[in-house]
Amino acid sequence: MLPSELIVVWKRKGVISPRYAKLSGDNMDVARHLIEFYRGHVGEKKKVLKEFVGELEDRGFDYRFVRGLSFLLDRRSIFKCDDRVKPVDLRRKIYEATGKLGLPTKREQRNLIIETVASELKVSTETVEESLYADLDSELFLEKFEPLLPQQLLEKYNLSLTQTLLFDSTELSFTASGNWQRIFYTIKKCGLIYDVYKDGKFWVKVDGPASLFKLTRRYGTAIAKLLPVIIANPEWSVEAKILWKYTNEICDFKIESWKHHTILKSSEATVPYDSVVEEDFAQRFRALDTGWLLRREPEPVLSGKQVIIPDFSLEREGIKVYIEIVGFWTTDYLLRKIEKLKKINVDMLVIVNESLVCEKVADLEKHARLNVIYYREKIPLAPILRRLEEAFREVRVKQAGFLKDLPVIFMESVVSFEEFAARIGVSAEAVRVALSENTPQDYIVMSNSLVRKDKLEQIGRKIEEQIGRTGRLPLLQVVETIRAEGVEDTTSTVEALGYKIAWHGISPERAEVFKPENKSS
Repeated sequence: MLPSELIVVWKRKGVISPRYAKLSGDNMDVARHLIEFYRGHVGEKKKVLKEFVGELEDRGFDYRFVRGLSFLLDRRSIFKCDDRVKPVDLRRKIYEATGKLGLPTKREQRNLIIETVASELKVSTETVEESLYADLDSELFLEKFEPLLPQQLLEKYNLSLTQTLLFDSTELSFTASGNWQRIFYTIKKCGLIYDVYKDGKFWVKVDGPASLFKLTRRYGTAIAKLLPVIIANPEWSVEAKILWKYTNEICDFKIESWKHHTILKSSEATVPYDSVVEEDFAQRFRALDTGWLLRREPEPVLSGKQVIIPDFSLEREGIKVYIEIVGFWTTDYLLRKIEKLKKINVDMLVIVNESLVCEKVADLEKHARLNVIYYREKIPLAPILRRLEEAFREVRVKQAGFLKDLPVIFMESVVSFEEFAARIGVSAEAVRVALSENTPQDYIVMSNSLVRKDKLEQIGRKIEEQIGRTGRLPLLQVVETIRAEGVEDTTSTVEALGYKIAWHGISPERAEVFKPENKSS
């Protein structure tokens, strides 16, 4: 976080945002010069470092930007007071000597006081002069500095700008792609007041410091600690209401990973697995290459007014199955976990250690959305794969029925299965099967799309013009022609037009397209 007087923002039509430092050449140079100056002046007084900061400001750089970078470097530094003589004790001696010798109205009287104190402490008069105010901030000397890269410094500056702005937030909402265990651990550890809701994605709403009547600084610090944990994810979005104190206006603030990930990063480390059992399961499942995406710590699942953060989710073509591993814990923990599991309304595999088998655990098997699987030392993969196949089959049947009754008239010349599936909320595989069984008139089914016949004929004419008398054409040239018409199924298009591919080795650069004269050839 930065001092409030160093924050730089732009505000327009009720929207506010920090003026983030781009990773441009000029900004990188400023960061590099500051880092090198700090690195090369270990042992110098702090005022020497600040004089260099002033020089950079005189070159035309925004003083808030330069001082902000210097402030962050100060936090990576250890400043120490010259303790040959303690300044507090030295000043006390000076006051005592002044009481005996009189006020130093002349230089000679001042020198006499300094010499008297130096003699009493058995140090030189120069040491007394240097140590008199050595505990002032500007007189501290740089004992140790932890350097970093210029880009890292700019990223920390941008993060600190955001944290400082959030000090004046009335509310904060965010979503993330993972790391939820760490996020909720930080929320609870920092004592933040929060609520959860679903709006397509799982969102957490946190009360902002400006919404409280007291302890706003402590609460603002807690908000600042939460932000790096959120943006440590590959995907995230943060929205807030900011009470801009200079105009007493509520402004909207928003940052998103797709837009800000290059300038706003966190150095939060990846959280290790909770147990060897979890890590072993993840490694063995990923090695199978089943087509299911295994995601660790997915979005939380609502359980009444509480949430459960599953250990994993398994995702495939719009289907999601959660996994919760219940290892060996205390009786109270197990009972609380069971009660929360009973209130969920999503499909979940509950993997239970056999040593925990009891009447309460057995009750979970009666829950329609839960599938209990027991393990001893290792989590068995076979029953999990069977359940996944069942879930996939069930969803495919439902989606096929939905598509069969769905009145659709295509107008596009090329219809991508994936894009159409995303549009209506089903899997691409279900779309492929449904359109293959009931192909719309005037369309041809390719491997990943539908192509209208007139579009196919158009592509065929272009290839025919290019192939000329030679009867052969480089494969890469044909591929470029097909893709220029908006068709990605290049191999299927070549075959649909009656052409063949002659391979001369494994490189596509040497392959050729030709049209056989008859079926036998």
